[in-house]
Formats: sequence, structure tokens, C-alpha cells
Amino acid sequence: MKTARLTLRRMCGDDAAALHVIMSDWQVVRQLGSWPWPPDPAFTQMRCDDTATHKRDIYGVWLHDDLIGTVGTHNSDLGYCFVADHWGQGFASEACATALDGAFADPACDKIGASAWDDNAASMRVLGKLGFVEGQSEIQHAFARAAPTLCRTFTLTRAAWQTLRADAQ
Repeated sequence: MKTARLTLRRMCGDDAAALHVIMSDWQVVRQLGSWPWPPDPAFTQMRCDDTATHKRDIYGVWLHDDLIGTVGTHNSDLGYCFVADHWGQGFASEACATALDGAFADPACDKIGASAWDDNAASMRVLGKLGFVEGQSEIQHAFARAAPTLCRTFTLTRAAWQTLRADAQ
């Protein structure tokens, strides 16, 4: 899949080294729910292999020839992460919009969930731009932080997404 600036393609085992560089940055991993800290190359490899094997809708996000992040939906939840040097440039919104278009192309998908740690204001801004509506907050275990952490949850319905996309055109 392509956007105006990015290429999205399924992760595969050959992407593990590039992904591991991203997942070796504490600024990135501290905002994720299930990645270990310190980084584990075997875990990164398994995630790349697992994505290819199970055809999960998880994509590497490429800017030219550089992997700058990941985006995708799995179990009706949106997830994403990007290299810190590329934060604040609209890449997350651009890539997530493409992933949401793909998810909502499935007639069985009526809504997508997302979440962000309470201290991740940037991610909450991305979700707001994409039309997600905040739900309840809850304490969840942040694996990398090794601590219970306040998590804010969000939902986007197919109808809201279609309206947002129509309004943008």
C-alpha cells in the first residue's frame, strides 16, 4: 500500500534487524503495551515471523528505503509506533488512515479500538485526528515499564470513519 509519502508492506523475517533498531529506543518502547525492555532480538524476530505466518494486518512503514515504524490492526485494535526522529511529521496519521481504510474494507469490521498510556499526549492527538472517541480509562500492566499504568481507551466506528473520509474529500 502506498500513501503520499510512505510505503506500507507486511512485516517479514527479513525486517527483524531494522525493527529491532526501532525497538531498542526506550522512548518508543515505553509507549507500547507488549514489547519487552530491555530489547530482545528473539522477540523482535518472532513478531516479524508471526506477522508473516499469520497474515496479521501489521505493516512496516517505509520512508524511501528506511523502516520508520509499524502500523496495523489486530483483533480489531489499531496499533502503531514510529522512530522518534520521525515524530510530529504526520507519518502516524497518514499510515494509520491507510490501515483503517484496509480494516474497514472488511464488511465484518464495524469498529476499531485503540489505546494510549495517559502520558502519551501525541498518540492521543493522532487518535483524535482520526476520529476516535475516548472511552473509559483503566489501569493496565505496561510490560516495558514493568508497572501498572493508566491507559486511555478509544473507539472508531465504521460510520464515523466513512463520514470523516467523505468530509476530507
